[in-house]
Amino acid sequence: MANQAIFWQRLADGLERHGSAVLMIVVGSEGSSPGKAGAKMAVLANGECFGTIGGGAVEHSLVEKARALLAQGSFQPCLSRQRHNLLEMEGQATGMLCGGEQTVLLYGCRASDSGVCHLAGNIQGVLTLSPDGMAFDPARTLSGQSFLQAASDWRYEENVGLRKQAYLIGGGHVSLSLSKILATLDFEITVIDERDNLDTFKRNADAHHKKIMQYRFIADAIPEGNQVFVFIMTHSHKIDEKVAERLAGKKVRYLGLLGSRNKIARIKANLGAKLPAETLQRIRGPIGLPIDSHTPEEIAVSIAAELIQIVNGGDRER
Repeated sequence: MANQAIFWQRLADGLERHGSAVLMIVVGSEGSSPGKAGAKMAVLANGECFGTIGGGAVEHSLVEKARALLAQGSFQPCLSRQRHNLLEMEGQATGMLCGGEQTVLLYGCRASDSGVCHLAGNIQGVLTLSPDGMAFDPARTLSGQSFLQAASDWRYEENVGLRKQAYLIGGGHVSLSLSKILATLDFEITVIDERDNLDTFKRNADAHHKKIMQYRFIADAIPEGNQVFVFIMTHSHKIDEKVAERLAGKKVRYLGLLGSRNKIARIKANLGAKLPAETLQRIRGPIGLPIDSHTPEEIAVSIAAELIQIVNGGDRER
């Protein structure tokens, strides 16, 4: 499930209604396994399940295992490691050609688990799971998921409540289409435009925040941080250039400029006389993977694909 806040809220509601559940988290992943570290799924005591740890035969097998644990009333956390190939998965063929390995934690939850309530509140902090139970620390942050195991002892930690923030500068057609996709990828979306009568801006129901402001004040509206992604896509090349100049010095994860190669080259040539080369290099463009996209929807898909590549650690110099 893309939106983690919704996942934790649904788990908290399920525990309140049914009393118990098994939380399944991919805590380790190698190769081409279908579920990556941090993927989650929950199985409630009434049999209902939501989220995903990769799908297929592996997921089906673990859902059945979770249901069996709930029927037995077993709440002792356990780890399950699977190899994804045609040879075996805990002694059985997986029927999958992924060629990877993943470790899944099955953690029994009760309605009394206070940690789930914290997570459902979307409070930022670190979730820790171990044989000793679940803990939540709002005073910590991590660079990413962490899983340590030594013999029978293990410890899994991840950030929760820390969402990626997307700032779309310009509320036009591409902005509208991109907002729809980013909403499914667990981004907190802010759209900014200086026009107060723009139809696509008004119709954008996926943005969490919509601001009308003059672009000359844009630097004040964009925070810095490794979870901040900025997309410059206004209605004017000249305004794009001014916005890029004001934001180039921001320390953000991603600062991208929408447009053709010729447009980007002209803007960077103009900015080259005003900005240091190191600062200018922070501006990415043209944004999006090269899939010969033309319509706003296709362009939005190409941009979202590039973000997935970056977030998953596959960013390359283009």
